[in-house]
Amino acid sequence: MDEYESAAIRAYAPEFNTSVPSLEKSLGRMPVIAGTAQVFADQASPSTAFFPKSVKCQIEEASKNSTPPWIKGKAVPPGDVSAEREQKFDLRDVNTSGQDIFDALSAQRRSEKRLTASTQRPARIKTYIEHKGVEIHIDEVTSSEAGERHLSFEWMAKSYGKVIGSGMEPDKATAATKAIANAEEHLAQPYRFKINLCDDGSVVTRDGEYLGTWEMDDNDHPSFTPDGEAEVLLFEVWIGLLCQKIADWHEAQDQAPT
Repeated sequence: MDEYESAAIRAYAPEFNTSVPSLEKSLGRMPVIAGTAQVFADQASPSTAFFPKSVKCQIEEASKNSTPPWIKGKAVPPGDVSAEREQKFDLRDVNTSGQDIFDALSAQRRSEKRLTASTQRPARIKTYIEHKGVEIHIDEVTSSEAGERHLSFEWMAKSYGKVIGSGMEPDKATAATKAIANAEEHLAQPYRFKINLCDDGSVVTRDGEYLGTWEMDDNDHPSFTPDGEAEVLLFEVWIGLLCQKIADWHEAQDQAPT
């Protein structure tokens, strides 16, 4: 669904969507519109936004837009020097020492750091990469103590929105190395999530407990059948919602008296 969403954002270029869709996630098939529905009570009929004619118009208009919303980005007030900036970095650059990076800062960025230091808040320059689907964030943090500047790098690894590890290092190389090692350790776990829907159709907990089977219907909607049962117990439109329902069901089973 994340891949579908990114592909749709690039195809339709919605006016108010200013997030940057990952190129890697935008190369998949476009989502198939299975149906539309009435969203608001005062609507006279279902939305026409995804009717074939409307979709075609949206794509044609988006193709004419040389600066789609994610290229423009969100506006930052010119006087707000405390706003965090984000930039993507190349792993080929992580062998640069923290001191070298500090010395290479432009005069403008040094000026911003002095202004930020006066507010007693450390300046941050945020960077990120994607490593095998895991988000790795590395923030360059500058703080001032007793008139001296100190540069450090705070790293954090996230998988599906959940922080799986974090730390602080004196240089970017070490921060990146530790973040990637943390991601690899996380990816090496056989069952990384509370509820795991495996490729062989089995449903397994993080502890390796087998709960039953799952499958997709013709509309790509998932369902869950408990171990030993012949009938589907839980059905959802989205995989994430099904996993949450399975987790709730499993916890209720554990708490039931025997």
